[in-house]
Amino acid sequence: MKKTILFMVAAIGLLTSCDPSKDSLSIPGNSGLTGDQLASGFSVEQFADEEYTTPAADGNYFTYTTSPSRVVTIYQLDEDGARNVLASGKANGKFKIVPKRGNPTEQTYYIETMDMNGNIITGSKTATVYVPQELEPAVRWLASDSYGSKTWYWDTEFRAGPVWGNLGYAAGEDWTSGIWWGATPEELTGQLQHSDTGVATGEENSNATMVIYDDGNIACFDAGGNQIRKGKYTVEDWSMERHIASVEGSIANWSYGKLKTSEGAILFPFQINSGGNKPTEFEIIDIDANHLRLIYAAPGTGSWGEATWWAFTSNSDDESALTNFGTKDWTWDTEFREDGAVWGNVGYAAGEDWTSGIWWGCPPADLTGQLQHSDTGAATGEESADAYMTFNWKTGKVTSYAAGGAEIRSGNFSVTWLGGKPSQPSVDGSQANWAYGMMTTDAGSILWPFQINGGGAKPTEFEIIELDSEHLKLIYAAPGTGSWGEATWWAFKAKE
Repeated sequence: MKKTILFMVAAIGLLTSCDPSKDSLSIPGNSGLTGDQLASGFSVEQFADEEYTTPAADGNYFTYTTSPSRVVTIYQLDEDGARNVLASGKANGKFKIVPKRGNPTEQTYYIETMDMNGNIITGSKTATVYVPQELEPAVRWLASDSYGSKTWYWDTEFRAGPVWGNLGYAAGEDWTSGIWWGATPEELTGQLQHSDTGVATGEENSNATMVIYDDGNIACFDAGGNQIRKGKYTVEDWSMERHIASVEGSIANWSYGKLKTSEGAILFPFQINSGGNKPTEFEIIDIDANHLRLIYAAPGTGSWGEATWWAFTSNSDDESALTNFGTKDWTWDTEFREDGAVWGNVGYAAGEDWTSGIWWGCPPADLTGQLQHSDTGAATGEESADAYMTFNWKTGKVTSYAAGGAEIRSGNFSVTWLGGKPSQPSVDGSQANWAYGMMTTDAGSILWPFQINGGGAKPTEFEIIELDSEHLKLIYAAPGTGSWGEATWWAFKAKE
């Protein structure tokens, strides 16, 4: 019975199609589709959170639907006209628009589909999204641009332990040449005669922290996370080059700027040999993504007069380390191993020290003998110790170059950072505190982007095994890789 009915329906269809006047069947919504029609049939809801639980008129997180249902690609254009794809391959789904600070709140995005005839149809829409106010450049370095705050510790590596002490002021252009003496964090308990109370507070510990917030606040905490004190700060006369003269004027380009605080705002905030004086204006004598060093010299201090120094370190801000809040070049780290190796294979998660699992590595020049791992088998110029890649903070792009500056390839990148501690588990779960976060790129964006023994595979997600202002090391382990399973490693350093 059912077969007969189907046959009759088919026969009616054949008879109908023989009449040219009625041969106008089409798929609704696709024939003659315009960009405006595509955009009008594209609906979104905006949310304030990535879990899509809190609706917000200026939310950065979108759900979308198409009507009639169409598979679409959603993208934005960067300043160079290149696409940044937000979502693709679905008729309904999610995407996000999270501009960097200071960008317009009005954001244009594009919807693209293909009609019945294979024509690309593009529509555009504009949404209002939340964009944080742009920070002053100095605050980016002190408090980060993305996270609202930056955590600073005592820098026990600066002088192999000492973090606070005295120095002969302006003894030379290298201020460290004037250092007379210093105390380690734990030794500060024996220096309480310099404090205003003579009582230990908990800042006399290597794990004490100073958190600098982007709203002008500072808070100090003991190793257990208990607040010791808090205060305010501002920065004056800031530049990323030393340009302020020393107090007595003997050195023209002495400091980067002045850090002004409320009294007692920083860790162990005491001028040495002053009976507990807490300065409120400090010279910023060193600063980069990972280091902050301060000096206090009382007004009238002459060359070689006694001043006080402090040394702090931080690893909680990936943006400053990777991009310098602008563009930053990275090249092969041939100094990482004595054999000059920069890429190779490793027994994955072989121990807390990932380097203990390295099986083999290859110097840049020898990569020309490893072209069986590439997708083309042809050298590109990245097989040189002078090849480099540039990370662009503003555009979110990474571009690889041959030694002479010829572009090899380019793509988008993003980083998921876990606050400066190796708290991401390994793929197999054997190491609880393995990686600092993940770097995601378009396929083939970084230097020599090939998985070893992967037949030319170009991974797009890398574990960040080290990242500071001078070093970047990545690992790719395929899903399901177990302890001692083969993974690929890369070693880069900041280009001078």
